[in-house]
Amino acid sequence: GPAIIVLAVIGSHFQEALDARTAARVAQGLITALSSSNAVHAKVASYLLSRGAAVWAKHVQDGEGLIRTLYARYWRYQDFGTTITEAELALKTIAPVLPAQFVEVVGEEANKHSQLVCHVRSERTVTSIRVLVGIIKRHPIPMLAALPRAVEVVLSTLDPANPLVRQSLMQHSTAALKEIVRRFPQATFHQETQRFAVGTIDALIVIFDVRTATKWRVLEGHEGPISAVTFDAEGQRLATFSCAEGRIRYWETGNSGPFGLFSSKVGRCVQQFTVPQSLTRVGEGEDEANLQICFGVLFTPGAIVLTRDGRPVCEFRIRK
Repeated sequence: GPAIIVLAVIGSHFQEALDARTAARVAQGLITALSSSNAVHAKVASYLLSRGAAVWAKHVQDGEGLIRTLYARYWRYQDFGTTITEAELALKTIAPVLPAQFVEVVGEEANKHSQLVCHVRSERTVTSIRVLVGIIKRHPIPMLAALPRAVEVVLSTLDPANPLVRQSLMQHSTAALKEIVRRFPQATFHQETQRFAVGTIDALIVIFDVRTATKWRVLEGHEGPISAVTFDAEGQRLATFSCAEGRIRYWETGNSGPFGLFSSKVGRCVQQFTVPQSLTRVGEGEDEANLQICFGVLFTPGAIVLTRDGRPVCEFRIRK
C-alpha cells in the first residue's frame, strides 16, 4: 500500500531511518508487489528495490526466489509491461548484494539448454553468461565470495558430455573465463594443460580441468582468503598468496593423465614465504576493500615475485 511505498522511499534514501523490523516488513512488501498482476505496482516495487538494495537485502528471506523473479522480468521484460532498462537496473543492483544467490540462479539459467541446442534455449544460456560477466565487470569485489561457483557455472556449459552444447557455447564461455582472469588475481588459466585455478575466501585453491569441465585438485594449507594465484610456464606448479595470512605458497600441483591421482606430488606445498607486513598494509587514502584485488604473483626464472597494483614489491627464490 501507500505506507509501504513511503517507507521504502525513506529507507532507500536514508539507510538508518528504519529499524530492522520495519525494514523487514517493507522489504517483504516490495517483494510481494514485485509479483503483482498490477504492472504499475510491480514497476514501482522493482525501482524501489533497486534504489535501496543494500538495505532490503539484509531482510530478504528467500534471496534466490527474489533473484529468480528479477531475472524472469529481465529475460521476458515485455511480458511484464516493463522496459529492458528498468528490469536490468533492478537485477544489476540486487545481484551484488546477494552474490551467492545470484550465481545460483545464473547457473539454473545457464543449464536451460538441451542437446538439440534450439535457438531460444542456447540464447537463454548465452544471455545468462553475459549477465554474469556484466556483474563481475561492475562489481568484482562483492562477487569474490561467489567466484568459485561462478567458474563452475561457466564450465558447466562446456561439459563434453553435451558436445553440441559445448560447441555452440564455447566462444561465449571461454570469453567469460578470460574476463574472470582479467578481473580477479584469484583466478588463472594455463592454456597448454587446460587448467583453471581459482582461490577462495575459505583459503582453498580449486583447480579445474577445462577439458572435462570438472574439479581436478583442491589445495589446502593457507590460513586466510586467497589474494592471488598463478601457474608457472609448464602448468605443473602454482604460486599463491594470502594477504590476510601474509604468506606466499609454492605448490607442485601433480601430474596430468590417468595416473595423476596416484602421484606423490598431488597438491604438495613445497615452499612458503612470509611477506613483510609493511607491504600488505592499507595505503594512505586507499580503500581497504582494494586489498582484495590489488595483489598479484608471477614467476620469473628461479623466483616468485609479489606485485601490488602491477608493481613488483618483493621477490622470493625458489628451490628447483
